Amino acid sequence: MTDANEIPEELDAWAQTLAYEFGLEADQVPVGAILALAAEAAHGVTRPAAPVTAFVAGLVAGQHGATPEEIADALAAARSLIADQDDAESAD
Repeated sequence: MTDANEIPEELDAWAQTLAYEFGLEADQVPVGAILALAAEAAHGVTRPAAPVTAFVAGLVAGQHGATPEEIADALAAARSLIADQDDAESAD
């Protein structure tokens, strides 16, 4: 479910509720990108890495301004770490 077009209506509504309640803009909660990151972490590291990775990427984005660009950068950095982890395991 990494395709933004496949986001369930209930999840989209929940993300909108979270954004509103925490004073965030809709573009600060990129559900499709978060789901894609979680899927990569679950498959590239281990399933429990999904929520931890998403949480840490969110913290990093928030510490760096939480602009859409900073959010994208934090997600990209996390994806890069996942790829590095996957590459290291493949080399073993």
